[in-house]
Amino acid sequence: MAMDCPALDGEPLVEAREGLARLCVPDPKRYLRPDGVYEPAWAPVFYNPRMAFNRDVAVVFLRAWAKLRGVDEPVVVEPLAGSGVRAVRYALEAGAGRVYAVDIDPVAVRLAEINIEVNKVADRVYLAQGDANAFLHTLRSKKARVHLVDLDPFGSPAPFIEASLAALRGRGVLAATATDTAPLTGTHPAALRRRYDVVPGRSFLEKEQAVRILAGYIIRRAASREYGAKVLLAYYADYYVRVYVELVPGARRADKSLESLAYLAFCPKCGIAWYASKPWRPGGCPRCGSQPQLIGPVYAGPLCDEKLVDEMIRVASEASWLSNQARTLELLRQLREECGLVNPHYRVDKVASVLKVNMPSPRLVVEELRRLGYRATLTHFDKRGVRSDAPPDVIYNVVWRLSPSNAG
Repeated sequence: MAMDCPALDGEPLVEAREGLARLCVPDPKRYLRPDGVYEPAWAPVFYNPRMAFNRDVAVVFLRAWAKLRGVDEPVVVEPLAGSGVRAVRYALEAGAGRVYAVDIDPVAVRLAEINIEVNKVADRVYLAQGDANAFLHTLRSKKARVHLVDLDPFGSPAPFIEASLAALRGRGVLAATATDTAPLTGTHPAALRRRYDVVPGRSFLEKEQAVRILAGYIIRRAASREYGAKVLLAYYADYYVRVYVELVPGARRADKSLESLAYLAFCPKCGIAWYASKPWRPGGCPRCGSQPQLIGPVYAGPLCDEKLVDEMIRVASEASWLSNQARTLELLRQLREECGLVNPHYRVDKVASVLKVNMPSPRLVVEELRRLGYRATLTHFDKRGVRSDAPPDVIYNVVWRLSPSNAG
């Protein structure tokens, strides 16, 4: 049955559905760009239906994490709540016992209030108008127990990381989305240096680079508070980076976490990337011997926790109400393949270009590497990408042999 949505400051609202939530949102037809695409930033309150996939994964994550950690009714903070959809879904779908939803915009708060009432979750969602960082510090001063802080800003999460870590007090999970992919991928090196305090650069592994820079930044900020930090899930989708990091208090754990950082070294000539723990002595390219370019520090560890992803796959398989169930499972299954392989991925097209041959199928490259006894998988970062523990000369040889240029 259709729902009648009230107007918001004279602006008409329309019904939208996402997961188990029924929502009142600004009418997308009123905020179309000249090319006919909906621009959520033009609406009176930001609501982006394309981020439903991000929210699907978030709901599945919290359900799986809470089960593995034995947490009943986890407490969630969403300090940039917007329309309130994420807070509502955490309450409806993830078993959250308490969700703090905060936004500085009074119009957004009024819309979030409508959506909270429509979905009958007012007993679990605490709504407030205020500054995100100030609210997070208030939670810390009150010593409120928080299990998850979810940062989903328009742009960079960097301005909110410190306050989020303060609210968590070294226990729980910080989930962060970054849509400022131009700096993170090295297109805007000055902004990358300013926001994330790294030596900037642009590699041929732009998306993996972006994920590892954000994860590394959170680990360093956590360590400055003497918190250890473990990456539980990290991925790139559509136009954003998403990272989930679990915190544990203790200076020794912080020191241990810092050991997972390195510099991303890459050779533009050969298409090879590796991690250099000593940037002042990174070593030459294993193929041509030339000095590499460096980006970092970045996170150089696994992209996910295998037990967590297994549980997430189980949860997602049973959650038929997810807006993007098939896509969620596809991502999780691919990440499960990548969990144990930490080496930067290879772009098969780049390797083929260096060898001056046509690109073979990345899937065939993976199959051949496995036949040779190496671990190998495709990567969610790039359809042309392959991740493996095989040495560079083996990968080059396989690409050469499988190239259509050498068929027959």
